[in-house]
Amino acid sequence: MRKLITIFVLTCLTNISLAQTFNNEWIDYSKTYYKFKVGKTGLYRINQNSLPVALINAPAQQFQLWRNGIQVPIFTSVVNGALPTNGYIEFWGEQNDGLPDKALY
Repeated sequence: MRKLITIFVLTCLTNISLAQTFNNEWIDYSKTYYKFKVGKTGLYRINQNSLPVALINAPAQQFQLWRNGIQVPIFTSVVNGALPTNGYIEFWGEQNDGLPDKALY
C-alpha cells in the first residue's frame, strides 16, 4: 500500500512540473491594462477625450500597446508628458484572427 501511495504522489508531482503555459507570460500584474476593441484591420486614432482618466494623466512615453503577447508600435501626438486636450494615440489595429485559440482546434 505504501508503494502505491508513493508512486501516486510522485506521479502527481511530476505532472505539476509539466504544466502547460497559457500565453499570458507577458502580463505584468503590477500594471493596469485597458482594452481597445478593433472591428477591422486598419489605422486607428484614439483621441484624448476617449481615453480613461488614468491614461490622460500618464506620460506618453510610458504608453504600450500589446496584441497576442507582442508589443505593437504606437504614435502619440506628444513625445513626452501628458497628452494635451487635442492629443491622440495612433496605431495599426488588426481584427481578431483567433491566434490564441489556434492550439485548441
